[in-house]
Amino acid sequence: MAHRIELPSIAALCRSRVLDHNPNHGIGRCDTIAEAMETEDFLALLKQIQRRYPLEKAETLLDNLGIELANERDAYFTDQEYAAALLGESLESLRERFGE
Repeated sequence: MAHRIELPSIAALCRSRVLDHNPNHGIGRCDTIAEAMETEDFLALLKQIQRRYPLEKAETLLDNLGIELANERDAYFTDQEYAAALLGESLESLRERFGE
C-alpha cells in the first residue's frame, strides 16, 4: 500500500523489515517494491495476501492494536509522517536510510 499511495521510503522500510524477518522472502529478488510490482511472481503473492487479509480484516487488526485511524492521523502533517510513526521511525531516520 505504501508504494501505491506514493510513500517510497515507507515501502522501502516495510521491504527491509520483511527481509530482516525472512531473508529468503520473494521480495528480496527485487531491489525495490516498485521493481517487485512489475513481476508476475510478486503480484501473485500480493493477490494471495490480499485474499488472506482483505481491507476489513486489516482494519480489525489495526483496531486490535489500538490504532484509531480517524483520530490518530489528524495529529500528523503528512501520511508519510503518520506511517513512519506507526512503524516506530522518524522522517529523519527514513531519509538517512532510504533517501528522498
